[in-house]
Amino acid sequence: MERVAKTIGELSAQEIRELVRNKYSEVALNPRSKYRFRVGREYALDLGYPGEAMDRLPEVMAQSFTGVSSYLARFNEFTTGNVILELGSGGGLDTALLAQKVGPSGKVIGLDLSLAMIQRAVRSLREIAMAHVHFHQAQAEELPLPDSSVDWVVSNGIFNLSPEKERILAEIHRVLKPKGRLLCSEIVLQRDPSAEERLNEDDWFK
Repeated sequence: MERVAKTIGELSAQEIRELVRNKYSEVALNPRSKYRFRVGREYALDLGYPGEAMDRLPEVMAQSFTGVSSYLARFNEFTTGNVILELGSGGGLDTALLAQKVGPSGKVIGLDLSLAMIQRAVRSLREIAMAHVHFHQAQAEELPLPDSSVDWVVSNGIFNLSPEKERILAEIHRVLKPKGRLLCSEIVLQRDPSAEERLNEDDWFK
């Protein structure tokens, strides 16, 4: 008997997370393939990342970049010694830039759902010897960090991929120190998605 594939609207939260994990693992392993969303250095440049900043980092970091904006306009708000949790750290481009900003007295904790993305980032960061960067494979809905342990939580296009956004926000609130801050970049819809788009797996990643 032929099995009919589920639409995105029929998937459980865990099934959607697995879908996201698989898609971004594919990007980590094959960043030059064609996707329904933009990937790579040229995309990062279009979002405002300066080429000279990326040139000082391993090339593979920008190859798998899939964020939706650039933190660089707000970089003056991060200070030396800050502890930053980055949700959806991907191939490590933002991770490295954040680590340069906070310096060796600070810490950047990169968290990603995809082990392949983390492995890619770890390999790249070894080339530039940033010992104050640490990675976890985990979901943003269940952060493997103690309460009140970070100064900042940053994310670059992860809320749109989660079916349980309220759980992420609750976890962010839990791990932030008193007066800690959240900076997230997200996709903003200019119109309501159609019923077909709400159910289409490919449209989940736009």
